[in-house]
Amino acid sequence: MMTAFYSVRLINIGYYQEPEMDKKSYERAHEPSIAMSIPLVVLGVASIYIGYVMKDVMIGPGSPYLELEGSYAHHHTETEYIET
Repeated sequence: MMTAFYSVRLINIGYYQEPEMDKKSYERAHEPSIAMSIPLVVLGVASIYIGYVMKDVMIGPGSPYLELEGSYAHHHTETEYIET
């Protein structure tokens, strides 16, 4: 419940209220330069790559949640223990 309260508060402050700064500071605000954008892009690409490589460590080997085929009822690694 507290998470919902703070989420609504964050959206309200960020999008619906007027900025609480003087006009001079408001006019000087700008997007970051290329010197800041390049490291952010590199970190973003690296985090996606590491997340893909380490997915089995995070969610378990053979997890069907990232696969398009297969059953969601059990892990593929558990099929050897199911007697038919």
